[in-house]
Amino acid sequence: MKVLVIYSHTYPEISTAGNAILEVFKATPNFEVRDLDALYPDLSKIDVAAEQKALVEADVVIFQHPIFWFNVPSALKRWMDEVLQHGFAYGTGGDKLHGKKFIHSFTVGSEAAAYVGELERAICAPFEATANYCGMEYVQAFPLYGQFPPTNPNVAQEAKAHAEKLVSFVQSL
Repeated sequence: MKVLVIYSHTYPEISTAGNAILEVFKATPNFEVRDLDALYPDLSKIDVAAEQKALVEADVVIFQHPIFWFNVPSALKRWMDEVLQHGFAYGTGGDKLHGKKFIHSFTVGSEAAAYVGELERAICAPFEATANYCGMEYVQAFPLYGQFPPTNPNVAQEAKAHAEKLVSFVQSL
């Protein structure tokens, strides 16, 4: 099973959680990480063909990102706009993602109590809708809350455990 991780973080150089998660993913066989911010510092130059090829070759697609103001980082949004095109991901002839499993993994600085329930459902709904619209199977969300280093000295350990749990879950599919 081939797993494609689409990763984006507005501030990757200071993301303790993001870097710990990426370390686990990059060390896992059959996991390909596409770090959008590293690949495309100029967002106007996304290699759509390469991104679509990576999607076609994957069995499982994971979006990994932080939540910023209840949304994704701008690079991931731009990637979605550019790559998930009519005729590829949806619409006439847009069946290239049909049957692929989709997992939404995200980190949040605030504690779970601030998000669990209606707010978490609101954050996840666009991803579930996107997966379904593209004919993918939305498997589930994997949120990791409380990832704000000034208030949580265990961010790196929690993020690593989160990634390891996600890897185990994916390998059990």
